[in-house]
Amino acid sequence: MINKFFIIQIIVSFVAGGGLVALLTIVAERVNQRIAGIILTFPITGGMALFFLGWTVSAKAVSKIIPASIISISLTLLFISIYPYVAQFIGRFFENKILQILSSYFICIGIWFSLAVPIIIFQINHYLLAILVYILFVTLAHWILTRKTYNKTITLTYTVGQKIGRAAFVGFVMSLVVVLGKVLNPFWGGMFTMFPATFSSVLIIIHWYYGVNSLFPILRKVAVGSLSAFTYVNIVKFTFPEFGFIWGTIVAFLVSIIISLFLIKYIQSSWPNKSNYYFKKLITSFKLL
Repeated sequence: MINKFFIIQIIVSFVAGGGLVALLTIVAERVNQRIAGIILTFPITGGMALFFLGWTVSAKAVSKIIPASIISISLTLLFISIYPYVAQFIGRFFENKILQILSSYFICIGIWFSLAVPIIIFQINHYLLAILVYILFVTLAHWILTRKTYNKTITLTYTVGQKIGRAAFVGFVMSLVVVLGKVLNPFWGGMFTMFPATFSSVLIIIHWYYGVNSLFPILRKVAVGSLSAFTYVNIVKFTFPEFGFIWGTIVAFLVSIIISLFLIKYIQSSWPNKSNYYFKKLITSFKLL
């Protein structure tokens, strides 16, 4: 017999996760694209996934699989950083943009899965190892994404349909995390908390409407921005067992917001004439939500 409460948890995770990502999309539209990478890497998806995993399983169980989430962040950074280069390479062979996007996406997501599956099978969950893996991958991703410089930025705008599609896709992934964590074991859920759901839709939309070269200025600061997600999961590791999944989530989100705002301010210091303007614009965007 199906547990009705479990069904409710799946539905709530779908609606709440998708809705929050839709709000994040609105914020990303309103800021300069030089800091879009910081906004897009804010741990809305992963944070809510851990929240619902803590709700369906237990806060203590979630704290124990945080190393898996850290490794998942690392793999997602690899996915994001190689996509533009794979897309450029694929573009030499296919003129059809649909084939370009499908080929690029499935190659990159295939690499993500090829690295994630062995970790899941052997349940590699060592905390120190996970941190070392993250340091390696964030350094590699930053180097890859800053090798090419494209100064031309674009203004991201999403149609209502695109926003709904993104929200639905992320909501689906959120529900999948809940199901995997409950039906199989929390470790599976931990690996998929940082699945590149948000960035999958972002990469596809930008690639389709603006072209491959437009990906580089937007993704340039993604590796740096991932520090907020990295901070979030580390905070969760210690706050969930002590304060539970509700207060643990609140504390982790507050710390991550501070980290994200610090990173934005730091990046904007390189263009002082505009830094205060865009920083105030970002704050205004949060207030409008």
